Amino acid sequence: MVSSLSFATEAVNNPTRYYQRPRQVIQDRRLNRDEKLAILEAWELEARSLSVAADENMSGGEPTLLSEVVQARMELGEHIDPHCDTGAPTKHGIRRTS
Repeated sequence: MVSSLSFATEAVNNPTRYYQRPRQVIQDRRLNRDEKLAILEAWELEARSLSVAADENMSGGEPTLLSEVVQARMELGEHIDPHCDTGAPTKHGIRRTS
């Protein structure tokens, strides 16, 4: 059996392996708020990377779910502007607004 901490770490490393939609992360009672945010931030980074790849015609046609991830983070109380890069993760690390 996988512990909660181990599961959260695994889910951060590969959110789409464990969840089909970002909303499912919010609803997962095994996780605390910080774990949920970490998973959603990782998912957002992945979604933004897919979006950039799609813009450069390098994607495999995968849906990014970026808007759903941003919405889920906002529901957890993250203060981010979905239209501004300052609250978005980058390939160099996760940036948060305060």
